[in-house]
Amino acid sequence: MTLKTGTLFASALAVALFSWSGADAQDNFPSKPITLIVPAGAGGSHDLTARAVTTAAAKYLGQPMLVELKPGGGGAIGTEVVFQAAPDGYTLLTGGPNWNSTLPAVEGRSHGPDDLAPVCRFNYSPVMVAAKLDAPYQTFKDMLEWAKANPGKLVFGNAGPWSQADLTWKQISKATGIESRNVPHDGGGPSTVALIGGHVDVAINPTTTFFSAIESKQIRPLAVLSDERDPNFPDVPTAKEEGVDVTYDLWRGILAPKDTPEPIIQKLSDACKQMMEDPEVVAMIEKLGDRPNYLSAQDFGPVWRKEYELHKELAAALK
Repeated sequence: MTLKTGTLFASALAVALFSWSGADAQDNFPSKPITLIVPAGAGGSHDLTARAVTTAAAKYLGQPMLVELKPGGGGAIGTEVVFQAAPDGYTLLTGGPNWNSTLPAVEGRSHGPDDLAPVCRFNYSPVMVAAKLDAPYQTFKDMLEWAKANPGKLVFGNAGPWSQADLTWKQISKATGIESRNVPHDGGGPSTVALIGGHVDVAINPTTTFFSAIESKQIRPLAVLSDERDPNFPDVPTAKEEGVDVTYDLWRGILAPKDTPEPIIQKLSDACKQMMEDPEVVAMIEKLGDRPNYLSAQDFGPVWRKEYELHKELAAALK
């Protein structure tokens, strides 16, 4: 064997071994615990939903999913961790419209469907406008009238600059002509804590985030930002009923680094379906005031892309 032939043989063998080991790793996936990054603060709807879903991960994947909070930057910090991670399925992101549609579409930061791969959607939630308990208004219409009579005095607590809540509040403000002071927080959980404590006057969050605070009469629901009333709060009108045609439904799901192999994405997507059908997980999700609404990687991808493009259009109009 000549030196050149030997070199070519060694190179071919190395490529074959690499390909075999990569295929073997995919076949044996997962062989260790998976980290699921939640890029928002503790107690928000993404944190609570992720913890509920992952209780069944070991049952259907053979390995646990470990939830890790990395809040900051409106979700961009935790998203960046996953974007930079090895595309091997062991570091995943709890995705949401704030950090995976709005921020990349509006500000070009964080990461959207061009940079990450869809794995599944868990569900989507109705979203609500709520006020602090001692606010001088009882209804959504009353709040708008008070804000118009007191320009710049209403304090809105959002889940981060250009988060979905922030974008929605900007839509409401533009549609109604109100002026307010906008205070950012690291997610829906912290903005709800600020609302309960009276540090902000109103906030927008999923009903799952507000659920316990409303049940314990710590905050007052004003309007639901859906086409129909939330069955959990049948007495709370929609914003449309109150004369403001602005809607917002919040999704939650799992995203992976862009170049994650398709067999791994499929294993994760199939396991997510099983987790979302698990009776114990369903009970926990419903206790949060929500409902499972699974979409596979293949079905969720186009839905996410459509939202991302819509947010580009909305941001251009609002700016």
